[in-house]
Amino acid sequence: MAGGTRGDDGTIGWFWARASPVAGGLAVDGDACECWGRVSWIVFACLFGYVSLRCTLWVRGQVRLVLLRDQLPAGPRPTSRPPHLSAGLDLLLDRNFAGRVELMASTRTIATVLITDPDVPLGCVRDFRYRLAVARAWTAACAWLRTLEELADDDRVRLERAGYTARGFLDHHAWLHGCVRTTVRARALEPFEVAEVEATCSRVAAMAEELEQVERALARGAEDPYR
Repeated sequence: MAGGTRGDDGTIGWFWARASPVAGGLAVDGDACECWGRVSWIVFACLFGYVSLRCTLWVRGQVRLVLLRDQLPAGPRPTSRPPHLSAGLDLLLDRNFAGRVELMASTRTIATVLITDPDVPLGCVRDFRYRLAVARAWTAACAWLRTLEELADDDRVRLERAGYTARGFLDHHAWLHGCVRTTVRARALEPFEVAEVEATCSRVAAMAEELEQVERALARGAEDPYR
């Protein structure tokens, strides 16, 4: 009987140790909750630091944009059309100016991304506008190149005699093709190195300069009676 009583007392004591809020069983659970609370605060502090850093870098980019806005590439201005152009060269000039507008807009967008993207101080670019600018420049370059290839032989010879060959444009076009393939295949938010983005900006600006050379060459050819 006494053994049974001790057994009953032991059973009740064991149950009480598990159920009592001050007992060892629940004390272990309390320690686990306290540990989890500390981990939560650490995670919260890390997230707060990350968000604060991103906000700071974003504000930095906006301030730099205000300060550097006047240094961004400007769009081209229309020039007087040379007289006595053939229909093919006249169409080429139309495509030429439209292409310059698109290429300079792409250059301006990429330059803006290099100023405002919060990831630039970290050595990369994630802004989706960069991909859109590359696609826009590629479309404009291909449209102008198709018009050039469709020129009649006489118009092509006249353009070459005026002092313009498309070797430089073709070189930039081939380079941009590789850049387009890279941006199209990249995953969402995949970073691009800042040096690569700067090289793309320079190439697109160089293509716009090539088209400007076409306009100057045709203007010189119209002024020279022997061409």
